[in-house]
Amino acid sequence: MKTIQLARPEYLELNKILGLLFVFVLLTSCSKKENEKTNAEASYVEAMKLLKKKDYSEAATEFEKIDDDFPFSKWALKAQTMATYARYKNEDYVKLVANVDDFLRLNPSSEYVPYMIYIKGLTYYNQIPDIKRAQDSTQQASFIFRELIARFSQTDYADDVKGKLSFIDEHLAGAKMAIGRYQIASQNYVGAVIIFNEVLSRYRYTKQTPEAYFRLVEVYYKIGLKEEGEEAKQKLQQKFPDDYWTSLAAKIIPNTLQRAQSSQDYN
Repeated sequence: MKTIQLARPEYLELNKILGLLFVFVLLTSCSKKENEKTNAEASYVEAMKLLKKKDYSEAATEFEKIDDDFPFSKWALKAQTMATYARYKNEDYVKLVANVDDFLRLNPSSEYVPYMIYIKGLTYYNQIPDIKRAQDSTQQASFIFRELIARFSQTDYADDVKGKLSFIDEHLAGAKMAIGRYQIASQNYVGAVIIFNEVLSRYRYTKQTPEAYFRLVEVYYKIGLKEEGEEAKQKLQQKFPDDYWTSLAAKIIPNTLQRAQSSQDYN
């Protein structure tokens, strides 16, 4: 016959204390989370009020505080995107790009990734300079927008940047043409040939293509490469039979380079 041993009173008391402690910790944790949620949401609402008042700098600062104070709340990622938007509206582009890069590094699978890539691209797009200046911002916008289309082709952001990419390509082609004309004026004909061929290779769907062919005809004849000049002229005539630059190329006579007066402008 087995002897039934009763639990000692001190063990019963310990189990009771541990049970009460667990309940207390659970309730405290729930209360803390609920309080954090309430505070994070309230801070988000206040930051939104600043944004609606167009106080973009202060709004950005307040949104960024939410991520610092409540990093694990659902409001943290939302606040980061809104801080980025506020920075964009305030044209605080350096800070914006840094924030976006951090976000993409830390949250590569977030639903907000397409938006963050899009607004980073817009930042560079808004800084596109005149065609006579360096085109670093233009190149950056092109790269970022193409990444967006490649990764998130079904989003509204991708649809929006397609039109912007057409402008970017036209702008980059125009910048190349300006360099090529300068090379002609400087009598750097080899450099000019390289530039115009680059336009035909990389930007063949732009409006700069006919002139690029014409300039090649002009340069080739000038340096005595009649065969290459004739080939460029034939391609121009085949692809753009009714274009202004085609009619101008027809007036170029090898060796003497007689042509219409308007073709002398390289500016």
